[in-house]
Amino acid sequence: MTVSNIPPPDSYFLSSAEGWLLLGNPIEALGELDKIKPAMRVRPEYSELKWRIFADTKQWDEALELAEGMVRELPDHSGGYILRSYALRRAAKGSVKKATTALLEAAAKFPKEPIIPYNLACYACQSGDLPQARKFFRMALEIGDRKELLKMASMDNDLELLWSELKYL
Repeated sequence: MTVSNIPPPDSYFLSSAEGWLLLGNPIEALGELDKIKPAMRVRPEYSELKWRIFADTKQWDEALELAEGMVRELPDHSGGYILRSYALRRAAKGSVKKATTALLEAAAKFPKEPIIPYNLACYACQSGDLPQARKFFRMALEIGDRKELLKMASMDNDLELLWSELKYL
């Protein structure tokens, strides 16, 4: 996470929160985020890190609410859309179908963001629609770092049905 454009001490709190999260301690991470000035809490870096805390603690409804706020408040930032669909898949009233529908909106708005078709490939694969999964994964490869995406996909259980053919896509 880049915090260079966030002034101290908030940049320190953000970095510290990320460190605690990497160490597997979301409670301490949340404590560090609470130290950040309210004016800086509108930044995507803050929201994305708080979302990760919710995700790590499996608080999917809270993660969804935060991501929906990001979509409203930061409509030109793809992260909110991506996080919204990820949480929507796991939230109490969510589903893979709802996550797919939400992410298709993002695909039209952010055509150069490779994680969007990558995640759409995951959702299609989980729905059993392998032709659609292949199509979306190929789209991700066309706009993203092929080597990195293939490495990520080879470890992603959501794409397990495609593992044997990844090198051919």
